[in-house]
Amino acid sequence: MWSKFSKAIVNGGGCLAGVAMIMILVIVCLEVIVRAFGSSLQVADELSGYLNAAIIFFGLGYALREGAFVRVEIVFDKLKGSLRQLASAFIVLTSLAFTGILTYFIYTHTMYLFTQDTRVVSIMATPEWIPMTVVILGLMVLLIQLLDFVINKFKNIP
Repeated sequence: MWSKFSKAIVNGGGCLAGVAMIMILVIVCLEVIVRAFGSSLQVADELSGYLNAAIIFFGLGYALREGAFVRVEIVFDKLKGSLRQLASAFIVLTSLAFTGILTYFIYTHTMYLFTQDTRVVSIMATPEWIPMTVVILGLMVLLIQLLDFVINKFKNIP
């Protein structure tokens, strides 16, 4: 049951990252077309920046599950058997703790931004809590994937 749930959430995050990538493509193409007529959307760079963050954070869990995360393999590849399994467990548990702590502090910061109604200094004047919520959701997807590794006793770690 848990594995199906976590797989659906992580796949959903990967899909959202893909949608954000397509949206950047559309925005950039629109900006190019509009500039050809001597005008500008004036928000293409800001929206693309937010969508870029969405690609990164929504894709974290999916990248981890698929083995696309950046790893230092010079030492890890030399480990064999139970020592390698122990190293994997240590890495997952420390990653889980770090991501949990990071998520908590980003959440508290986002709540501060929300209560203070802090806005980006730009044409859109976007409330800062909106893009920060994407960061929190992406970190939660990563937490779910890390928990999946723990619940499944550190099996299927790429």
